Amino acid sequence: MILKAPESIKQKSEKILTKYNINFNDDINVDLESCLEMKQLTHYISQLRYFTDDTLSTTLNDSERPNLKYRLKRCDYVIKEELFPAWEMRDKILEQCSVELEEYKQKLDVNHPDVQVSKPTLFSSIGSDNKKENLDPYKKRDMIKKTTSDYVDYNASKKWIEQQLGVEKILKERSVSILKNQCNEFADFQAFYYQARNQEDMK
Repeated sequence: MILKAPESIKQKSEKILTKYNINFNDDINVDLESCLEMKQLTHYISQLRYFTDDTLSTTLNDSERPNLKYRLKRCDYVIKEELFPAWEMRDKILEQCSVELEEYKQKLDVNHPDVQVSKPTLFSSIGSDNKKENLDPYKKRDMIKKTTSDYVDYNASKKWIEQQLGVEKILKERSVSILKNQCNEFADFQAFYYQARNQEDMK
């Protein structure tokens, strides 16, 4: 999956230097390799958080005209052009990685000599030269070693996703609290976000 950063984030990143030096003008490729490697996606997600949730209160207060009309207009812009697009992009990265890892896990289970996924049928066994029970002991050992290493990578990435989802939950709850305090205390911003995502997905 190829993702593009929101235009507002691109503009911010060009003005502010950060330690990760992520170029948001470049598309981000979310595939199995990047999900297993994790480092690039971690930096990318961290930068998206920095330019939105982490600095939300300051961004909303960045006004020389703190009257109600301007403040509400500012809230509307930040929510629609910065915050929600960043939320959506982070969610899509984690969702895509979850899909990639589940497909990867299924392949690992099929290829691992000691994992019996399903019992072979009469027809599936005819003409098969790769019966797991007939593997050369050394070949089987090497295969187990390789797939065991792959399982370690899978588990590490799976744990990374769970950690990122936990951080996302906390950040979004904090941002909603800020929005209620500075924009509209009666609005259900989480519901607005998911409604906007559903409309975007239907396009």
